[in-house]
Amino acid sequence: MTPVEIFFWAAAACVLYPYLVYPLLAGALARLRGRPPRAAGPAPRSVSVVVAAHNEEGNVVRRLDEMTTLLDAAALDGEVIVVSDGSADNTAAAARAHPDQRVRVLELSERSGKAAALSEGCAVAAHEILVFADVRQTWAVDALPRMLANFADPAVGAVSGDLIVRDANGALAGVGLYWRFEKWLRRQESRLWSGVGATGAISAVRRGLFRPIPRGTILDDVYWPMDVALRGYRVVHDEKAHAFDHLPDRTRDEFRRKVRTLSGCLQLATRMPAVLLPWRNPVWLQFVSHKLLRLLAPWGLLALLITSLLAPGPLYRAAFACQAACYVAAGLGLWTPAARFRPFAAAASFLVLNAAAWVAFWVWLTGRTERSWVKATYQGSGVRGQRRSHPPLCPVPRPPF
Repeated sequence: MTPVEIFFWAAAACVLYPYLVYPLLAGALARLRGRPPRAAGPAPRSVSVVVAAHNEEGNVVRRLDEMTTLLDAAALDGEVIVVSDGSADNTAAAARAHPDQRVRVLELSERSGKAAALSEGCAVAAHEILVFADVRQTWAVDALPRMLANFADPAVGAVSGDLIVRDANGALAGVGLYWRFEKWLRRQESRLWSGVGATGAISAVRRGLFRPIPRGTILDDVYWPMDVALRGYRVVHDEKAHAFDHLPDRTRDEFRRKVRTLSGCLQLATRMPAVLLPWRNPVWLQFVSHKLLRLLAPWGLLALLITSLLAPGPLYRAAFACQAACYVAAGLGLWTPAARFRPFAAAASFLVLNAAAWVAFWVWLTGRTERSWVKATYQGSGVRGQRRSHPPLCPVPRPPF
């Protein structure tokens, strides 16, 4: 093989492994060795729901109504802690006016970011299980008890619910397809042993296992689950604990969101280097394959295009023609009505994802990760709280191994 051909096949591996080979491997291993959580006692019955909010005056009351109703429906002992993260509107005042005595409000005078806001809320939480929710989404009425049932297994340290994204139009329809693939992969990893992250909009963790998230951390919903996994506990995905959401109105908002999350993967690897060590990280294969190697795919795609053009022989010419056709389909899916057809929408989504991964590398390299987000738009869419010392941690069962 010529050097150009070697580079072609190496580039093909960079693209095919994270999106095809690893998912098939994860599915096979989950089928052969996977196991669901096994109850060894009663599920916890007390929760502290922590909601970080920034400028959510118009939505926070609806969300509090919903969360308190869910606590009642599940007959749980609990509280809802709203952390107003430097809001410039009346988010904190609207939350304080809520009539339910289980609602508590912390008001941060300056915007600190979601990671810091969650850490502040968890520091004053009083109950056995910490539950994380955002303001925008809605939950199924049985979402809380379904998540809590997993904690009857002492090996389970955290649970991620299942976020259902409503169908979108145009190129964003392809994002919905990608999200369904992503959830399938998370389920396989969960069945195998543990996932490498949680869904920030619906997740839970034993209070004794939660440690403050470093300020400025972008992927809070990967940082704390990985911290739990590094200590030998499972992070499981419960596909029956549903939350509901919709995609941003504009493709560029989804692009910015992906740039932020993908640059956050690189940031996390530097803030938690133990995740890169296979002898320290029990889910090393999952983390590297799922989170990091996808960041190589855009470079592989670029190399694949160039080497297939330069390499001799009909195989490489055919490979170049297939790539060109896919890029044309992606362009049609982005900028023409052809996006209503799923193959074009999927091609457009794949292009947006990998373009975002390419940009994310440069965002991270230039130190702009923490400034890479502008709040997206979605369809339909008093006295300062005092800090308190962290209450005594609830005892956490040790994993049975």
